[in-house]
Amino acid sequence: MTEEKEKIFVDFEPNDFILRISPVMSEDDEWTGELNVGYLTLDENYLSEEDYMHVDMVTNMALSSIPLMEEDLQVRAKLYQYTMQALRKDSKDPLVEKEENSNVIKLRFGQ
Repeated sequence: MTEEKEKIFVDFEPNDFILRISPVMSEDDEWTGELNVGYLTLDENYLSEEDYMHVDMVTNMALSSIPLMEEDLQVRAKLYQYTMQALRKDSKDPLVEKEENSNVIKLRFGQ
């Protein structure tokens, strides 16, 4: 494992909530499959107390989706499908579909 770890500082706005997802690494610098998750905010934000509580709740719900995906395979599948659809909308690459237990691959261009 690297003795000295370089810190990277990111500039963000006072009202930002920064999600932090850190992979847990083994002594051999390989990912163990575990994650440390959390978030950061600044004390100098200018949100009202009520607005802060609402954004805090959304942030905690986003972070809670990680262990929920581990527990509930249906939630994981829905989130996976949603994410893939969102990525495809942003991509100009052809959509590749492979049928399970088949050697047939379908390409679709544009949608």
